[in-house]
Amino acid sequence: MKASSLAAALLATAGAANAALTPIGGSEVHFTGYSSASVSTDPQSAGLRNAQLVSDDALDELTFTFLGKDAGHVNQLFFDGELAFDNLAAPFFTYTTVQGAGALDFAFKDTHGGATVANGGNPLTFASYVVLGSFDAAGAFSPYTQGGKFDYVLGFNDSWIYDTDYNDLAIGINVTPVPEPETYAMLVAGLGIMGFVSWRRRFS
Repeated sequence: MKASSLAAALLATAGAANAALTPIGGSEVHFTGYSSASVSTDPQSAGLRNAQLVSDDALDELTFTFLGKDAGHVNQLFFDGELAFDNLAAPFFTYTTVQGAGALDFAFKDTHGGATVANGGNPLTFASYVVLGSFDAAGAFSPYTQGGKFDYVLGFNDSWIYDTDYNDLAIGINVTPVPEPETYAMLVAGLGIMGFVSWRRRFS
């Protein structure tokens, strides 16, 4: 294997091994109506309502992907107080940012009803979101990942009180740890050793 290929593989492995985004709390909820053709996921019918998503990594790169909507209201996704996108965006529009360890700093907002639901929920509003997934007989939760494309998929239900279908703004979330400087230093040192060994073999 070439040194550059090995370095890339080592870096990818280090990142994958440390990836950790966990839903904390939330309540089990079952619903109907998620099979709208305008929402680019398989039909869903369950999830964790208002579970707080928390990262265990020192620094993560987060990518939010717009998967569609079935709503008359304009609903928005904010991250760190900045508008990432709304449900008028083209499907698969992405927004990428970085964040340190702790609860993700995102919030959904319904511009028509005015409800805002931050990570972890807002019990004062009808609006809410779910981390889509399924539950086994013992109640253990498995997140929906759309065949491994996403770490989590969230569905927002806005202030329109006549349905609770969690397809008013659907997003996919991917998290990639940003390697710490020590990781790069170890890779450089390893490549140096590999280069030295290769040089010795060439002239021995």
